[in-house]
Amino acid sequence: MKLGQKNIFTIAFLFLIACGVGSAQTISLRDPQPQSDGTIMISWTVDSETGVDHYEIYRSTSNVGQFLKIGDQKCGVFEFKDTGLFKTSVKYFCYRVIAMGTDETFRSQSAIVGTLYNDGTSSAAKRTWGSIKAMFR
Repeated sequence: MKLGQKNIFTIAFLFLIACGVGSAQTISLRDPQPQSDGTIMISWTVDSETGVDHYEIYRSTSNVGQFLKIGDQKCGVFEFKDTGLFKTSVKYFCYRVIAMGTDETFRSQSAIVGTLYNDGTSSAAKRTWGSIKAMFR
């Protein structure tokens, strides 16, 4: 049996749909929100959770750098608190969220969104504490 080019294209297209590539979700990542406790809240929306098992959250110090997985979130929960920033000198972070399918195949990923980081302690508070310590020396 000899397959024509049109038949091969049709078979490949049906294979992609069966594997879930054709049903990728749209993830809209909101601007990360630095919190007063030194953490960053990441939140997102999706157009559908059909076929999604969970979400994986990734962080980088550059939008072109290597992204490291920092956590998972179950379906139906569209936010994640990044608490792994304690005592860091880095002042900029980028985030990406990936929806994983029920069979652990890649489903969809968000755009990359970045934010400036403040560890929750204002410079005025640091200066005041330094002045108080200096008084007792």
